[in-house]
Amino acid sequence: MEIRFYCVHNGKKFFKVILHGEDIFCGNKGECQRFIKIHNDKVQRSLVETSPRPKSGRVRVYKRRAGAPAL
Repeated sequence: MEIRFYCVHNGKKFFKVILHGEDIFCGNKGECQRFIKIHNDKVQRSLVETSPRPKSGRVRVYKRRAGAPAL
């Protein structure tokens, strides 16, 4: 991931975050750096979490009355 200068608009400098040749984020330099940090944290967290959240074994069963109309 890299940060490249994009433009100046109303006196503010804007930059783009580029990943594999694609623009994935645009903002000021501080926002781009924060985006990269958050993105890397999420990637690391997804690699550590190999299994999804444990699910309870209970399943709710709903019974319909015989005279109830179908939806």
